[in-house]
Amino acid sequence: MQFQPDNLSDISRKMDAIKVRSAGGFFTNYFHQPMVGHQLLSAQTDHSLLFLNDEFDFYRLFYFTNDLADLGGALKDLEFSETTVASYLDTSLDERIPARFLESGFEAIATYQRMINNSLPIYRTNRALRFAEAGDVETLYQGLFTVFNKYTDRLPTKDLLANFIAQQQVLVNRNQDGILGCIIFQIQRKRVNVSHLYDHSDNNLDTLMLLSNFYGLMHERGIRSGFLWVNSTNVNVSKMQRNFGWIFDGVRDRCYLKRGVKR
Repeated sequence: MQFQPDNLSDISRKMDAIKVRSAGGFFTNYFHQPMVGHQLLSAQTDHSLLFLNDEFDFYRLFYFTNDLADLGGALKDLEFSETTVASYLDTSLDERIPARFLESGFEAIATYQRMINNSLPIYRTNRALRFAEAGDVETLYQGLFTVFNKYTDRLPTKDLLANFIAQQQVLVNRNQDGILGCIIFQIQRKRVNVSHLYDHSDNNLDTLMLLSNFYGLMHERGIRSGFLWVNSTNVNVSKMQRNFGWIFDGVRDRCYLKRGVKR
């Protein structure tokens, strides 16, 4: 199987066609997420559709299938030389889909656990409240790539980051030396998605001030619930979030990578 150029409209039509033939249901990791890159490629069988989106220097793989055995065969038969990343949203201990990835040459690289909070702590904003500014895009962009994993942490493009800043959805810890940390979030109706958080300050009070201003801002905007993702190996972050009332809800995001082979 080889990938061919495609577009979201045709990809949606192909998924609908597979869904119509799905007497026993279907499996997918595509939930209408925004595409980071501009290039879309797809390949399909009678039962499975695979499509790729270019992200930075790799491609992210999405699948839609009504037959897991067919999905496994499609993954094995793919002819693609670029590094490819895929993730699978897991709400159970079903190992069938992870097995398909591993059997086709992907390696498991990370597991993220979702945390939720339906009663965000009530704080007041203080004089340390700082929103990122338009001129901060490059600094924040480089900071994100320094702190986070480009394959698994769903980093925003510069354009998307600029949009978050314009909507006042990026708080920063700033001093005379520049930006030390940030919280990036997106408001989804009455719920907040805390997508990225880091702070390089040597003073723990700076991190506390950043977080207290975030919660104060949520209180002012009437946002009482939220969700975030934590790498299962990052015990310190999990502990910190639990101190603010966040709990794991059992949903995991399992990430896989297949390294490209240049010809």
